[in-house]
Amino acid sequence: MVAKLSGLGLLALVSSTVADCTLDNFNATIGGRVQNLTPFSLPCFSIYNGELVTRDDAACAVIQANYSDPLLRTNSPSGYMNNQDEMWASDPTDQCLLDSSDPTDPLAFLTANCRQGNLPSHYFEVQSEKDVIEAFEFSNCSGKQLVIKNSGHDYLTRSSGRDTLSLWTRNLRSMQYSADFAPSGSDDTARTYQAITVGAGVNFDEAYVFAQENNVTIVGGYAPTVGVSGGWVQNGGHSILSPVYGLGVDRVLEFKIVTPDGVYRTANEFQNSDLFWALRGGGGGTFGVVLESTHHVEPAIRFVAASIQFTSNSTNMLPFMEIVVNNTLKWGEEGWGGHITGNTLVNISPFLTVEEAEVSLASVIAYAEANGGSATIEEFTSWFPFYEKYVKTTSVAVGVTRFPGSRLIPRSVFNTTEGRTNLMDFFATIQSLGQTPYIPVVGPVLYNYTEGSTSASPAWREAIWELGSGASWQWNDTVTTRIQKIQSIQNMTAIIEGITPGSGAYSNEANPFTIDWIEAWWGLLSCWKCVGWNDSQIADSSYGGLL
Repeated sequence: MVAKLSGLGLLALVSSTVADCTLDNFNATIGGRVQNLTPFSLPCFSIYNGELVTRDDAACAVIQANYSDPLLRTNSPSGYMNNQDEMWASDPTDQCLLDSSDPTDPLAFLTANCRQGNLPSHYFEVQSEKDVIEAFEFSNCSGKQLVIKNSGHDYLTRSSGRDTLSLWTRNLRSMQYSADFAPSGSDDTARTYQAITVGAGVNFDEAYVFAQENNVTIVGGYAPTVGVSGGWVQNGGHSILSPVYGLGVDRVLEFKIVTPDGVYRTANEFQNSDLFWALRGGGGGTFGVVLESTHHVEPAIRFVAASIQFTSNSTNMLPFMEIVVNNTLKWGEEGWGGHITGNTLVNISPFLTVEEAEVSLASVIAYAEANGGSATIEEFTSWFPFYEKYVKTTSVAVGVTRFPGSRLIPRSVFNTTEGRTNLMDFFATIQSLGQTPYIPVVGPVLYNYTEGSTSASPAWREAIWELGSGASWQWNDTVTTRIQKIQSIQNMTAIIEGITPGSGAYSNEANPFTIDWIEAWWGLLSCWKCVGWNDSQIADSSYGGLL
């Protein structure tokens, strides 16, 4: 029928279609489920976007009492873990925040104007792939940008955005265990896996409980409310089990995804394999909306855990870090993974006995005890009891503004006196700034990786640490202070990049202001007029800039 239309008739048809492409019409197609998205802390305010509103004292009291509770935030379509997702960072008046140090402080809300900041204008709860297909169609014809929010764990603000439509996936929480999962399209009936399949809304707290009920281990994140299927796995996905069992991208077997052309696809090794490769490290939300993911799980894992800590002061952090630096390669070969700060070490190894662990960590145990600290070495027969004891009790702070600035530290740095000295100089620098190091020991150093099998940064395959620094500011800090904080993280990033030339960063926890972010986060090669090519590269081309 379209072929019979004259040119004017076709234009009329297109114009009519665009005219129908409104938010109201889209809302009608999904049963009226589009909602205005208002700020998380709005119930505490009496002014919203310059207009008087009625303050909700009861709702405000709940928010104030649970302002730092990640579960309250993850279960809210407007709840984000980090304030940069909510605020318009260059304008301190364009936000709707409480004082995270004292959410009852009236200075933050009593006469303040709650403004939308960087929040989407609308959201709807995704219930099926049909919702996402309709959303892509609406976005394509209207130009309305879409964002995807599950739990709201995102330092780089990718799950929020001013005047966008948010696809809220938190309530897609199905879970299924299979003792013999075969990826769709596989013709190898002998090649099956123990696997857990989860909906896009499942977080790791829920997945760990489910895995324990099925006597298996899922390799996952350290924060309970991090989503299993979203940015964690799609950007790489590290775990303290990663040194032995690999990254999240090494464990995922299959995705169910709606791509921007409005097609619901299965992506695995046998179907849409290029898309599957891209999803394993190429960026959360980059290639479509993932609605389900399947992960290879292990039987219940026996391991030893070490918890070492002491009270830090101005003189005892650097000697502790020197012991850590000098033992890192040995510990890596012994399967240790975990987290280290300037005065704590919480690591696990599936290879050692308690007695062997005590020998392995003897120097750091002795140092902690000499400085009034303590050391506990114990055995666990599965992940979940360790998770309950050590992970759930030490979740990162939420309801704050914090930018990470991590860098992947390759094994080669620890092989030379110069490399180890450079690391110690870095620790001395951050100590002089009143900061402490944060080191996830999560590099997949012992995992048998097939080169090129994922799109995660190649720097991961040489990394033994992810070394973190960072910057933060208070809810009422000025633009000048905010810029100073960003400059400080830029300076720290430059130092650690100088120590690790040719390495990279984990984009989920990288400095969002990284200058050469393409190389740092993805390690992508460049070639003449390939994907990502731009004319500014012409002088470096094989044509010598002649064209």
